[in-house]
Amino acid sequence: MFAIVFWAALLIVVYTYLLYPVLIWFLTVGRKEPDYAPLAEWPDLSLIIAAYNEEAVLRAKLENALALDYPDEKLDIIVVSDESSDDTDRIAGEFAERGVRLFRVSKRGGKTQAQNAGVELASGQFLVFSDANSMYAPDALKRLMAPFADERIGCVCGELQYANPDDGGVGKGEGAYWRYEQFLKQRESLLSSTLGANGAIYALRRELFEELGSEIISDFVMPIRVWRQGYRVLYEPKAIAVEHSGGSFGDEYGRRRRIITRSLHGLWTQRGVINPFAHFFFAFQMFSHKVLRWLVPVLLLVALLVNIPLAADSLYRLLLVLQIIFYGLAVLGNILPERLSRLFPFYVPAYFCAINFGALLGLVHFLTGRRDRIWQPVSRV
Repeated sequence: MFAIVFWAALLIVVYTYLLYPVLIWFLTVGRKEPDYAPLAEWPDLSLIIAAYNEEAVLRAKLENALALDYPDEKLDIIVVSDESSDDTDRIAGEFAERGVRLFRVSKRGGKTQAQNAGVELASGQFLVFSDANSMYAPDALKRLMAPFADERIGCVCGELQYANPDDGGVGKGEGAYWRYEQFLKQRESLLSSTLGANGAIYALRRELFEELGSEIISDFVMPIRVWRQGYRVLYEPKAIAVEHSGGSFGDEYGRRRRIITRSLHGLWTQRGVINPFAHFFFAFQMFSHKVLRWLVPVLLLVALLVNIPLAADSLYRLLLVLQIIFYGLAVLGNILPERLSRLFPFYVPAYFCAINFGALLGLVHFLTGRRDRIWQPVSRV
């Protein structure tokens, strides 16, 4: 019995991280999104930046936004300050003469509520959501807008890249993880639709926006709602945003905990999308990429625990030793001096365990009814 449980848990983990990417590649081999030509006339768009205590990065963000290659008269920039207590409001106010609009939320309600408030003020036909620490490539907005020439596309997700992927173990781990995620986003986009967007850079048609509760993670649930209205969600890797990676593995698992808690709650509100009889490929993607991924930490714990009574057998003893070595390297990757934690054998286990520990905490929070409505930005500069 223990052996069956062990191999079942291990097989699901391997499927989630290795076999599913191979399978989705196979299902989309030979497919390619068209290279969307520039639009004859660029539409009005509103760039909404939800900000809480972003004084360290906001000035650079607004200078970046104003310098983008997009017609000035078509670009509406809105900063929504979520009751910031630092100089966020003052800095945003400095750009008022250059067309930047500031709206201060009187009571802190979290990123999703701030975005709702921004949309109420928006004048554009299209909405672009961004984080204050996300710097766009000059042509990012045009790259986001071009696919909307296809009326079947309702939401376009850009690509997040990291400016410092070699700065420490966290940067290396995060950079590798995002390259893996970008591969999945691109292939899922080709098969059916990208499952979610990236909060740093995504756009949607104004008429498809639906106000979300403050406990909902908007960049995951909004694309699902767009898809449920009959539109595709497209991944556009040429629309690039750049950020700095997180500071520590502790920051990373804390961030993952918040994301997973809110994502699980969001999926529960949209649980019909995992019905394979209604829409097989989208349900297949959601179950394989999201649901199973969030269950991986539980499966890893099960595999470790049931491996112990099986260790009398030489094969299982070897597998137990390998697990212990892997988790030992993860611990060392967290506590070793920076020079050693940059090495592949340390940062890969450390980052893998950090995101899965965060996922485990997120699962516990969701099951116990806890919600993360507000956020504390992690310093990335």
